[in-house]
Amino acid sequence: MDFKGKVYLVGAGPGDPELITVKGLEILKKADVVLYDRLVNDSFLKFCPNTAELIFVGKEPTRHQIPQEEIINLLIQKAKDFKTIVRLKGGDPYIFGRGSEEALALFESGIDFEIVPGITAGIGASAYSGAPLTHRNMVTQCLFLTAHESPEKNESQIQWELLARLKNTTLVIYMGASTLKWSVEKLIKFGMDPNSPAMIVQNATLPSQKQFKSVLVKLPDLVQTENIKPPIITIIGETAVLSDKLNWLSKKPLFGKRIVCTRAEDQSLSITSLLEQNGAQVINFSVIKTFHTSTAIKLRDLLSNNYDWIIFSSENGVRYFFQLLFNENLDSRALMKSKIACIGKETATKLKDYGLIADFIPSSFTSSVFVEEFLESVNLKDKKILRVKGNFHKDFIFESISEKGIEIFPFEVYAIERTEPDEKLIENLIHQGADAYLFTSSSTVKNFFDILGETIAQKLLSESSVFAIGPVTRATLNDNKVENIIMSDNFSIEGLVNTLLNHFNNS
Repeated sequence: MDFKGKVYLVGAGPGDPELITVKGLEILKKADVVLYDRLVNDSFLKFCPNTAELIFVGKEPTRHQIPQEEIINLLIQKAKDFKTIVRLKGGDPYIFGRGSEEALALFESGIDFEIVPGITAGIGASAYSGAPLTHRNMVTQCLFLTAHESPEKNESQIQWELLARLKNTTLVIYMGASTLKWSVEKLIKFGMDPNSPAMIVQNATLPSQKQFKSVLVKLPDLVQTENIKPPIITIIGETAVLSDKLNWLSKKPLFGKRIVCTRAEDQSLSITSLLEQNGAQVINFSVIKTFHTSTAIKLRDLLSNNYDWIIFSSENGVRYFFQLLFNENLDSRALMKSKIACIGKETATKLKDYGLIADFIPSSFTSSVFVEEFLESVNLKDKKILRVKGNFHKDFIFESISEKGIEIFPFEVYAIERTEPDEKLIENLIHQGADAYLFTSSSTVKNFFDILGETIAQKLLSESSVFAIGPVTRATLNDNKVENIIMSDNFSIEGLVNTLLNHFNNS
């Protein structure tokens, strides 16, 4: 049988999306089909082409949605019709990931394949918890083993008696929250010191990571009392005692904080990245989405009016305006007769992506300050202005400039509408709450209340810190009877994050 495609078994790493290899990421960007596991970070999927077929083949600890045989059959089927098939696996494909079974099946079917290694969970848990697997003055070897062996075996292949007697060795046990008691009993039975230093790392390398340092004999009780759930890695060995000194992750200023971001999903990358770099667990609870609006006016015809100024007040305005421009086979040279004004650092930065630098930016990123300083700084007599905007009804900038008798044309290039977060995400938020909620516009506030209902929304916000990007957003929160509002002096995403950092550092 002839096969069109090549299958890449790619290790996605232990959880932190930045731990995937450069090679793995590049292959993902050109994939036609992606079969991904439960423990693969969902953020990888945004790197896939829009045309890629995404197939979830994850297995839960207590139930298998898709049997392994079916996964292999899917790989074989997709190789008939597609060029690049990615089997995206948590950790490393060849370390307790059944990658070898899949590779053998591909070989036997005559399908071309390639293995792209990933950082295995044991390495990630070690690095992010501060428990080195080796230290030349303490431990000279390490050993990986799984607490979940194949059910088809007649007996365990793990030689617990030998493991219990090993010296200068770190044991790294994968999975096994439900079987940890049995594993510990075996090791102690065959002679391992019950007081050997040990650690359980849950959700290794993620902002939600938790670690529990103890001694061997107390690990099973720890799982029960702390309600520790998979995925976990258990590290047993002398170097576990170093975690107090080497655990750099927990020292990040926002580590352990659950931060809810209500911004549109396609705009949340910058704020999510800043928060995660500081250790936060970001909950992307997008309540709005933006999309291009069709217009009967051709941009080419509009620009023939030779506007003296073009005003942008958001990244969306810039993005969708240039999308229109490119759709008409035009580029930034079409704007050469116009000067450009921007409200806000992010808007001006987005403009630079298209090779243009704003001619005017106000000292403060609000509409009122923009209008005041723009009218004072620029001679607008006999000038024509193009105001690029969204589908919001009231536009302070347009109304204020128009009242002065200045010729200004409103050009709507995008629309904002409410979007519904996933039901499981809503349920998680209601039951677990958060440490902080970030609102970046009035529409995010209004939609948040519409989606959750007034009672639940007010309850969640009253139990947390609420951050608003500017006075208009704060006013909308006040209108909804939210009182504990913190607003940054710098009305930008960076300013909002810095305000949040200062708040938690001083609290």
